[in-house]
Amino acid sequence: MRTFWHLVLVLLPLIAAVPSANAQDLIDRRQRREYRIQPSGISLDQAVEMVQRRFRAKAVRAETVRNGDRLEHRIRLLSADGKVRNVSVDAESGAMN
Repeated sequence: MRTFWHLVLVLLPLIAAVPSANAQDLIDRRQRREYRIQPSGISLDQAVEMVQRRFRAKAVRAETVRNGDRLEHRIRLLSADGKVRNVSVDAESGAMN
């Protein structure tokens, strides 16, 4: 009988940990989906290339952000004469602001 209770005491934390591990895994997957942004129009790399060609400047920072219900790529450029310019590119249409 004593062996049974020892077994219960050893297995109980393991059994209790299984659902929380699954719940944590679900939370992690949900968060990854939330932060993974895959624009269907133009990728961040394509936007960077397009903006660098248009403004003849080097991209020093680029990120994709959600602006309301739209996705936009925000790119910071540094020109040869040292000027910094911030450009927004719509991730769906490729329109620049």
